[in-house]
Amino acid sequence: MIEDIRYLIAFAKVAEAGSFSTGAKALGLSTAATSQYISRLEKSLGVPLFYRSTRRLSLTFDGAQVLQTAQEMLGLYQDGIVHLKQRPSASRKIRITIPAVLVRSDLMTQIANFIREHPDVDISISCSDTRYDIIGESFDLAFRIGELPDSSLRARQVHFLPRVVVASHALLAAYPPVAHPRDLSSLAWIGLTMRPNHRTLRHANGETCEIRYSPRIKVDSIEAAYQLTRQGLGLSAPPTFLARNELDQGVLRLVVPGWSLEPLKVHAVWPSNVPATSPVHALVKSLGHAPGPLDQSID
Repeated sequence: MIEDIRYLIAFAKVAEAGSFSTGAKALGLSTAATSQYISRLEKSLGVPLFYRSTRRLSLTFDGAQVLQTAQEMLGLYQDGIVHLKQRPSASRKIRITIPAVLVRSDLMTQIANFIREHPDVDISISCSDTRYDIIGESFDLAFRIGELPDSSLRARQVHFLPRVVVASHALLAAYPPVAHPRDLSSLAWIGLTMRPNHRTLRHANGETCEIRYSPRIKVDSIEAAYQLTRQGLGLSAPPTFLARNELDQGVLRLVVPGWSLEPLKVHAVWPSNVPATSPVHALVKSLGHAPGPLDQSID
């Protein structure tokens, strides 16, 4: 059936041109290949479509009946595929998903700069800490925080996200003094549904300590976890930029000074078949300073 569609388009073009050679040229095929297509269509239908001589070509009765369907098929092709190929602007639209917590980060500033520098690109951005299925939701580009699962997608590291463990004064006052990260396991934490309930902290001298906790409160937003921490309901580990003002103003306290969390990596991730001419590649190239090939697979 699929082959018949190709043959019908060839038939319509030859009928329109009035000759095999002219029709073949319009199709970008050889005259022999075009003639073969018509012969296969005639065999498939069981009727001749053209009367042929060395100088003339005319439609048979059955050919005239089939021509209307063939012309409609050709019209759909020309209005659809050909029209799309002739519209470079069709590929100048991109859909992006980015974690909501990054909206106030330097990465968002870089994206904004790209938007200003490319007024011909239409961009739709979904800001959510929910990790969408890029393929299933038809996103052209996604930003992912943390380690990446194996997949056939392409990825490039574009940003680092330093973090701090913070708590309110009121919360810390309700517990014995914290002298070492292992003491944090017994404190209240705000959990994240998309992150495991454990943290690994490293001291400046190289010592590491992994803590595990069982949060009573869990949210699906890093910003929400941080706001609940500000309300004194539990510890959280927000990005440093998110907590900087409250730490400077003394609203929150840095827990276990001298110990730090490993910064999270932020990757740009996109489908492997996105063409190199797509603005997706231009956007990724404009972000960060991470080394490595742009088309690196993450599987």
